Amino acid sequence: MKALTLILLTFSITVAVSHATPTLITYPQPQMNLSSMVNHTQQQIDETRLISNCNYLITIKTSCSSPPHTTDQISLLFGDANGSELYVQRLDGPDDSETFKQCSTISFEILGPCVGKICQLYLFRNGTDGWMPETVTALYNDYPPVTFNYNIFIPQGVSSGFNYCDDKN
Repeated sequence: MKALTLILLTFSITVAVSHATPTLITYPQPQMNLSSMVNHTQQQIDETRLISNCNYLITIKTSCSSPPHTTDQISLLFGDANGSELYVQRLDGPDDSETFKQCSTISFEILGPCVGKICQLYLFRNGTDGWMPETVTALYNDYPPVTFNYNIFIPQGVSSGFNYCDDKN
């Protein structure tokens, strides 16, 4: 008798469940107004820019007053008004002694994190030869090129450069 009751109970539950109608449950979705959509889009652009890499072209003209050549390690840091910076530990050419020859111009293609409009640039020199750049021009495709005029010897172990980020001109 217990077995028959158990079979009838199982059959009843199976029939009841098979006739149940499915119910779609929806949850309210947050609504975005135009302002929050713009902010969300700008945040996505900023996040993409942070994880993306950008191409830069740095052109350095060595002064004719510089020593004939230098084997010193030359490093570079540039950045924008928002504090984004890119540091290049060592600028080298195929032949280190020919990279920064007197009266020469050399360009470096640099791939690195994206920054905004370049408004600051610093050079670092480590070595004993000495070196005097005349100009450094930074080109980033999204902005016009910016040229920094040096015409001074870069001191050993000390940064030398310009920060025009706060200039209103």
